[in-house]
Amino acid sequence: MKKINSIQHGEQAIKIQHLKFLILTLGFFLLSSCYTLSGSSILPEWQTIRISTFPNYAPYQNPNLSQQFTNELQDIFNNRTKLALTSDENADLLIDGEITGYQQSSVAIQANEIAGKNRLTMTVRVRYQNNQDESKSFDRSFSAYEDFEANQTVQQAEDELLESILEQLTTQIFNAIAMDW
Repeated sequence: MKKINSIQHGEQAIKIQHLKFLILTLGFFLLSSCYTLSGSSILPEWQTIRISTFPNYAPYQNPNLSQQFTNELQDIFNNRTKLALTSDENADLLIDGEITGYQQSSVAIQANEIAGKNRLTMTVRVRYQNNQDESKSFDRSFSAYEDFEANQTVQQAEDELLESILEQLTTQIFNAIAMDW
């Protein structure tokens, strides 16, 4: 009789484990259907995005800046969403704008009024038009900067700084559009 009870108890324990696994699995699928891992507010039915070239209207001119920035912005949307890049004016989402600022300034002023560091700052104005949900459209500026040693010129530090600045800016813009931040 003891053997039968221990077999029944063992079978109940297995059933309970299976039930726990089933509940956990169902809970996971339920939660994943309600929330995407990216947290994206870009709906699945939105298919296309148009990102126009951002002209450089900043007083300091870097001849490659316009194309570099535009490419980086297109890349982040291409890599993180399922939206297809298009040149069609009737795309679901439209992004355009211009580079409005690209300048160096002194920071970390030392006792003898000499800069210990310099800062390269880039500002872009972005016009975002959501043709599927007009309430999400906006027109605003984004800015990012990186500091560099005062003994370097902008031209010496620019390539390294620009990589980080472009990443910061495109991430800010992506988050504002795709995550509603």
